[in-house]
Amino acid sequence: MDNDHDITVFIDFVSPRFNSDALFNATNNSLGEDILAPYIYLHDWLLARGIKIHTADYLLRGEYCSRTNLYISMAPLQNYQVLARRDDVVLSAYFALECPIVEPNQYLALTEVQKYFKRIFSFSDRESLKPFLRSPIHCQHFFIPQSFESVHESIWQQNDRNFLVMMNSNKLPRLYWQELYTERLKAVEFFSHNNEIDLYGFGWDKPSFRVGKTWIPWTIKRIMFACLEQWQRIFPDPLLTAARKVYRGKSESKSATLGKYTFALCFENSILKGWITEKIFDCFFAGTIPIYWGAPDIETYIPADCFIDMRRFANYGELRDYLEALSPSDIQKYKQNARDYLRSPQFQPFTKEAFAQMFGRIIQEDTGIQIL
Repeated sequence: MDNDHDITVFIDFVSPRFNSDALFNATNNSLGEDILAPYIYLHDWLLARGIKIHTADYLLRGEYCSRTNLYISMAPLQNYQVLARRDDVVLSAYFALECPIVEPNQYLALTEVQKYFKRIFSFSDRESLKPFLRSPIHCQHFFIPQSFESVHESIWQQNDRNFLVMMNSNKLPRLYWQELYTERLKAVEFFSHNNEIDLYGFGWDKPSFRVGKTWIPWTIKRIMFACLEQWQRIFPDPLLTAARKVYRGKSESKSATLGKYTFALCFENSILKGWITEKIFDCFFAGTIPIYWGAPDIETYIPADCFIDMRRFANYGELRDYLEALSPSDIQKYKQNARDYLRSPQFQPFTKEAFAQMFGRIIQEDTGIQIL
């Protein structure tokens, strides 16, 4: 499509470090390997259809504006009420990207947010989100777009692998409701007894960091954290002590690290319907078999023969017995099933193309311009 439209899409991303269009810069890799790929793809896809796109800091400064400006927030809440006063701005969509047990205040705010935005997106559904809301909301299902759409061939083909890995930062939730942060610690503690697991991520040499925003100033948080660190030197946390025995530091490449292991503990932050993040897909791309625990409806989106469902086991002893009993052909079958899934239409909702087409539908509905 050659015609330029007098429309600009502005995205308010989760952190100001991606302002000034850094969100669409392939060299900006501070969140991990190729994690910005869906936004770079979206940028190019819209430009090819005559739709301009920028980060929302330009909109707030009145730069790069068109006759119609579509504002889309990928979690930030501080700007939408100011922009709602402008006649040239349409508040098209708000994406609740963080898990409710991580940012509960975000979900408490959704009752007010839905008065301004035309649509709200979530990985989950409104019935499942009810415990975190002030009042019912209407939300649409959002699939997290993956940076890749096929396996990393050279990594996937690796057969000489270690047993088990977990890749997570040392964090604790803001709310203890259906959370799996502490379950990760228990799993690592169990497998650490015989050095059957390697642990990668940030912060395991320190006390656990509690996620989510609070009213407490950062300087006070630092003091509290330092006090906790001193306390744990005197009274060590047994779960953290076990984790540090098998801690191997941070990983420079998630895919390369996963590719060194046959199995990976793949626990989401929370047990919540529809809440499927990148964790299980990272394993598929690397040819590592995920031991999954999270979305109770996972099999609606990913076939059961692609992963090992932690819910099948009463404890970690049963899980270990199952893993050790798998033959090389059993392991290869899990890997091949996941590879076949990535090639199938069932994976399509999680692709960059589906992400871009969702934006295309938003633009069509809010402007009447056909770009799909």
